[in-house]
Parts: sequence; structure tokens; C-alpha cells
Amino acid sequence: MTRRPRIGVTLDLDERAGRYELKRSYADAVLAAGGLPVLVAYGDASAAGAYLALCDGLVITGGDFDLDPERYGEARREGCGPCKPERTAFETGLLEAALAARLPLLGICGGMQLLNVVRGGSLHQHLPADLSVSHEQPAPKDRPSHEARVAAGTLLARLLGAGPLAVNSTHHQAVKRPGTGVLVSARAPDGVVEAIELPDLPFALGVQWHPEACAAHEARHGNLFRGLVEAARDLRR
Repeated sequence: MTRRPRIGVTLDLDERAGRYELKRSYADAVLAAGGLPVLVAYGDASAAGAYLALCDGLVITGGDFDLDPERYGEARREGCGPCKPERTAFETGLLEAALAARLPLLGICGGMQLLNVVRGGSLHQHLPADLSVSHEQPAPKDRPSHEARVAAGTLLARLLGAGPLAVNSTHHQAVKRPGTGVLVSARAPDGVVEAIELPDLPFALGVQWHPEACAAHEARHGNLFRGLVEAARDLRR
């Protein structure tokens, strides 16, 4: 039997309950795409290299927290939410090592924002204050609520098609200044960056929405995970 490409998926941590957490939709999306999810716990930063040695690809997941603005050279402003320094430090090291190894990777929501910051970019700390727009949709959070326009000629367009794409929206921060070598590959009608990619790498992509959740309503989103798994399979060959 052909081995499924192993895709690392980062976990969140509920410190009060003392347990790691992952929404089932992340693992289900990797499995449906033909990959095998490898759950990556962030408690021990020294384990990052060992996790990457197990993996053929990587998903940096989102979470209900913000990146510390000091990481992109700004002071904290009103509207910036709570941070998770340990998780951010671990995922930063993990992401930097994955980029250096040219490992296929997908950053989702906060994972996309971290990808941009690791490449030297910055973020809008609070969209309502910075741009007078809101990207926090009401429940249900999985249903597409607005349109993103995918730029032609990009990796994202090859996976999902160029032009309009229905996406969900559960964030209050977004990419402000793209980092070094970062290409913006989709924007919302209000101009907010919805996807980025690194054309200098075989597969390095970030999306601001949650494709693992809204794939149930728009099947094209599953192509992001299929593309990741196929790139991981190619790397193994």
C-alpha cells in the first residue's frame, strides 16, 4: 500500500483545562485529501526539528489569539488581542525550519499571518480601527460570507481558479505590509488581503479564511489540502 504523505498539523492549547485542542475539520480535510495528519504539540520548542523530520508537509493552524506586534516592530495598540507567546515562538521556529527545508506548507488564518511576519511583513492590529472594516462574521462561522478575488497566474489560482471565490471570515487582523518575497494572491472587495504565497518555494501558501470549515459549502476549498498533499508526495519522490 502506498504510504500517505504525513502532514504536520499544529495544535492549540487550552491552558486552563490543561489539554491540547484541534478542530476536527483540520484533520478531516488532510485525510480527505489523501494525507495523514501528524499532530504537532508546541509545549517543547526543542521538539520542532523532530516533528519536521516526521513530516512531508505542514499546516499552521489558526487560533483565538494575536501575534505580539513586537514581532513586526510595532507597539501594541488598542484592539490588539491576547497573545500566546509560547505557541508563537514554537510555530515561528517550526515555520522557519520548514521554509529552509522547502517543505510544502499551508498557513490558515493566524498561520497565514505568521507566515507573513516570519518573512518580515507586518499586520493590521485591528481591522475596525485601521481600515474601518469588520471581517468577523456571525455564526455559523463555517459558511462563506463574502467574496475574495483570486489573482490569475498564481498558485492559488491553479488550485481554486482565478476570479471570485466565496470564503468565510473570522478574523480581526490581516496582512498590512507583505514580507520579503511574499505575493498577495487574493483580496476581499474592501482590499483586505485574503491569501499570500511564496513563489520562490514549491508550495508555500497562506489563506486568511478557514478552508477546512467552508469546504462543506464550497468544494473547491478542498483543493488547497489536495494541493498540499500532492506537493508533499512530490517531495518524497
